[in-house]
Amino acid sequence: MIPAPPAPLVLGDPRRVGLLAAELVLNRLTAWPRARLLLPTGRSPTGMYAALRAHAAAGRLRSAESTVLQLDEYAGLRPDDPRSFAARLRVELDGVPVGSLHTLDGAAPDLAAEAARHEELVEGATIELAVLGLGRDGHVAFDEPPARLASGVRRVTLAPETRVDAAATFGGLERVPSEALTVGLGTLARVRELILLVSGAAKAPALRAMLEEPVSVDCPASLLRDHARLTVICDSAAAHLLTPRPQFESDRVLIVLGHREPGVSAEHRISSQSRKRLRHARRIAQRAPVRAAVLTGYTTTGGLSEAEQMKATWDEHAAPALLEVAGRNTAENASRSLPIVLALGDVGHVTVVSTAWHLRVPWFFAPFRRFGLRVSYRASFAQGSWSRMVRHELREARHARAERRSAMESTHRPPPLDVTP
Repeated sequence: MIPAPPAPLVLGDPRRVGLLAAELVLNRLTAWPRARLLLPTGRSPTGMYAALRAHAAAGRLRSAESTVLQLDEYAGLRPDDPRSFAARLRVELDGVPVGSLHTLDGAAPDLAAEAARHEELVEGATIELAVLGLGRDGHVAFDEPPARLASGVRRVTLAPETRVDAAATFGGLERVPSEALTVGLGTLARVRELILLVSGAAKAPALRAMLEEPVSVDCPASLLRDHARLTVICDSAAAHLLTPRPQFESDRVLIVLGHREPGVSAEHRISSQSRKRLRHARRIAQRAPVRAAVLTGYTTTGGLSEAEQMKATWDEHAAPALLEVAGRNTAENASRSLPIVLALGDVGHVTVVSTAWHLRVPWFFAPFRRFGLRVSYRASFAQGSWSRMVRHELREARHARAERRSAMESTHRPPPLDVTP
């Protein structure tokens, strides 16, 4: 029996795919300014880059110490060739300050040596985030079918369908390179978080194959669908062949607040409080369709944040989970979740899930109403030192006004949908 597929996040307006992706990238860079990112080129991420440039121009993007690494490249193209992915990536990042940008040279005299050079850079340290597109034949990066979970960077032969799709760029099919260099699926499977962007009806068969058909080497993306922190963001055109779900049309979002166990591990393991909140949120999603669940919680150790650990245990069949990892306290969880919720569009109701002793939650999330959102609260009743936690909440209440004001001053609306791609 084929297990139920994870739920993609379906957005009615295709422009919101890139807009939401940009909010998630901004959130990660706020949390980890020195993050290492694998970033794509192509049509699907153009809106993401436009929104990132707008954020950079507004001074919101903490990317100046980040490292960006290229995913793939056509064989035979120099980095300064305007048709190369290296050149396109530089154009997309024009106006977005990055600490270092590592590209591939498709015209290197020894492609094996070039692949090894880039592999050493990619594999040299943890990649915090990879943003991916999806090809019509189910490929990600240039990992073409039949696929395998090969690691590193390697030379591959391009599939006929991929070359046909690139023919207009090269002025004819006969001019499209037949080979490429690509980061392997095995390396992508070890990335801390994956975000897959899919737009347009032409990608619908590939998206269905990835999410609803058996995992197969004939659909490379399907080999990544069990990644613990994969988020699939698509428009309604790309989703039109998927089994319909009521959540695709829901105007409701859950925000589940994380709770850590300090000192237990380098990752600040999520506590029984968090697990109880997740179970409560799942029951809410089962009773009424939910567009997405925003899971919050940060880390100061470099290990996995509470939000990341919660996503690994969240039931993605109930609703796709988006991560908010930059908020250092409940006030910031609220202010940093707000742009993510607004980027989704068509959201009318936000339900915040925490524990009953968490008395300050309504105060911190009340400003959501200024943005036309209805806000409700659901409390779980996990075991624990309730008297201690209630005393803590009462002590901290005197700081709540200042915390909320500071947090909301740093929040923002997403860039407008008509921002120039």
